[in-house]
Amino acid sequence: MTAPDEQRARSADRSDARRNRKRLLDAATHVLRTEPATATMQSIAQRAALSQATAYRHFSSLDALVVAYNEDVVESLREHGQRSKKTGKELFEHVVARWVKLQGVHGPVIVRDRSRRGFLERLRSGDPFALRICAAWDAPLRGVLADLGLPEQWLETARFLHNVLFDPREIIDLTKAAGLTEAAVVRRLCDAFYAALQGWTGREC
Repeated sequence: MTAPDEQRARSADRSDARRNRKRLLDAATHVLRTEPATATMQSIAQRAALSQATAYRHFSSLDALVVAYNEDVVESLREHGQRSKKTGKELFEHVVARWVKLQGVHGPVIVRDRSRRGFLERLRSGDPFALRICAAWDAPLRGVLADLGLPEQWLETARFLHNVLFDPREIIDLTKAAGLTEAAVVRRLCDAFYAALQGWTGREC
């Protein structure tokens, strides 16, 4: 095989790998929503119309697939925030609105990957997913602090309160069980977040 042929073959292999990975993640959305208790790598591979061996080449286990799934969702959220021209509270609420909407599709998968360790513990230990969450949310959180006249030193507090209030399980609870609209969830959670910052910092916000 000539060098150009080898290059084309490697490019085709990479394209196939990207396409198969996406098919597995898309299949996970369906399977983990409809069969949360019995989902397996085999059932996800079948839904993706791929062999189980192919699935395991991409993800070593169902847990590894869920982690990758969550990382993709958070990365899409980070990109959503970066594309926005908004600042301050407007940027934060713009990203929150997207986060709430994402739970309608991805929430049942996201909640499978909830660590027993607290967010700050994971962040301080360098947990890759906690760092990815900060990459998505730190700019909006800094915008809120700036609008409220709070210094950068309150960022960790903002991270903690945000993680508590905007938990996917609670968002799903508000939309599914309480029957609130996405807009109502955004408004109530944002107002609660601002009030919590006010309470913790002792400042009028």
